[in-house]
Amino acid sequence: MNVKLLFTRRCARGVGAMLIGMSLCTLLSAQPIKISGNTTVGASVRGQVLSNFALTPDGTHAVFVVRMEFDDLVYSARSSTGAITSYQLGAGNVGRLRLSPDGSRIVFDYINSINGRSELYSAALGSGTPLLLAATSNLSNDYDFKISADSSRVVFRSDADTASVFELYSTPIASAAPIKISGVMNTGGDVDLGFQITPDSAHVVFRADAQNDGVFELYRAAITANSRVTLASPSAAGGNVLSGFQISPAGGHAVFRGDLNTAGQVEIYSVDLPDNAIVKVVKLSGTLTSGGNVDSGFQISPDSARVVFRADKDTNGVFELYSSPMAINTPTKLSGVLPATGDVDVGFQISPDSQRVVYRADKVIDQDFALYSTNIASDTSIKLTGTLVSNGVVDQVFAISSDSSRVVYRADKETDNVFELYSTSIASDTSIKLSGTPTPGGNVSTGFQVSPDSTRVVYRADRDTPGTVELYSSPIAANVPSKISGAMIANGDVTTFAISPDGSRVIFLADKETDTVNELYRVQIGGSSLALDIDGDDRVLPLTDLLLLTRYQLGLRGSALIANAVGDNATIQASGAIETRIRAALGVGLPF
Repeated sequence: MNVKLLFTRRCARGVGAMLIGMSLCTLLSAQPIKISGNTTVGASVRGQVLSNFALTPDGTHAVFVVRMEFDDLVYSARSSTGAITSYQLGAGNVGRLRLSPDGSRIVFDYINSINGRSELYSAALGSGTPLLLAATSNLSNDYDFKISADSSRVVFRSDADTASVFELYSTPIASAAPIKISGVMNTGGDVDLGFQITPDSAHVVFRADAQNDGVFELYRAAITANSRVTLASPSAAGGNVLSGFQISPAGGHAVFRGDLNTAGQVEIYSVDLPDNAIVKVVKLSGTLTSGGNVDSGFQISPDSARVVFRADKDTNGVFELYSSPMAINTPTKLSGVLPATGDVDVGFQISPDSQRVVYRADKVIDQDFALYSTNIASDTSIKLTGTLVSNGVVDQVFAISSDSSRVVYRADKETDNVFELYSTSIASDTSIKLSGTPTPGGNVSTGFQVSPDSTRVVYRADRDTPGTVELYSSPIAANVPSKISGAMIANGDVTTFAISPDGSRVIFLADKETDTVNELYRVQIGGSSLALDIDGDDRVLPLTDLLLLTRYQLGLRGSALIANAVGDNATIQASGAIETRIRAALGVGLPF
């Protein structure tokens, strides 16, 4: 029988390829692979990988910062091979590190310790040559920069022209040609932190006291011109547009809070963003009771149709949940009847399909918080988290799957003070535990994530060894967790992690090999390793990588090994290089 067909059938059925020394399918449970390279300089200096690493949208590269005693170095690594590119500068420290949405460029701010300047750099992924976009000796270590959705420009806040007067600038991402876009500032005026670029990359929305010192208004400016337009101003003396505005995903509106009409009473508003002569501001919160205010944690639905907010709108001091159409002042209460001391907690979430809202509230007994789910436009609240052990609580942190079908939450549901991980349908209480049986004293940490394809949940826990935080992966609807962080040195811990955009692998930071020395690793999300990505296309496929392994086990070499078995996007194609990769994947000393 054709070897390619035989291998495909057997591996697809989970039987294994061919048992020559070791099953290839068994090899899929290989250890995680370090991708941050050797961070040792000289005989004694050991670098620390910092937590502000980023993944390219296609998941093929990780960009990270290594701190060497006092100075920082920026690197990128191809996640399948660990091939490293260095973006070297002089002595200094990196602040923010971001990737352009298309993954082509890295942008980071840098404090130059030689001359004291604050500098903003851009580098092409893989080029190793940073381009200085902007620099000033007046700026603190906070450029607060943003990259446009089309990856063409960087917008940043700087006091480049006047010391301690922060204004807004825009520059092409690949050339140093900054222009001021925030207009003329009144004496004492500043652009606030938290500006945003519209989804169409055409405008920037920002908050500033540009016209009257201490009176903050909302503005819009073209991303390529100094063309400030006022969007919202307070009519009440002492009023302000508050920080924390949001732009709708469709880009048609900005939503913000402020005491525009009555000083001291915070309401919520939307304003049109299209570039026209008429600016329309609409209050969304209706009439508030005396002393009532809208809380800061509002959300816009992904379809941009509605705004959900938390407010003590009806009873002073009792925070409930409301939903309003984007540009109509007709709010609807979503949280039903609460007891006199009850509240909807901060941190509610709208489902990705914009149909439901999940929130945490003590709807029955004061301080006895549970999760509830409701329709986004009407109160159909149902409890999701069932019965908890005495004194048990549902944690504030929860996540909705991207397909909007399930909610994952953390709770000491079964044993007081033992926090485990659960999953339930978004529309009914069907809770199942995902985190297995912890060792006594073990807990699931906060910061778990649902994979982009909604199939798995990745989480940190000291599940097996109290005090040693490791990384686990579980199907989203089954209690079959797998440890994916591999063997850990004594006192080692997984610090943070990110799931690749395609959901296939996890990049994590851990002092896995040397205590207190954090390094970067990658592993397949289900526990298998890209060490078996033989041809370097960032995937492990049966008709390329695993076929190459099978042929190698059968004794084929050279052209016979690689014929019609190398992927279309392979970065490793020569037979000699393929053989080297296979030997590395199989491991030294294995009986092949």
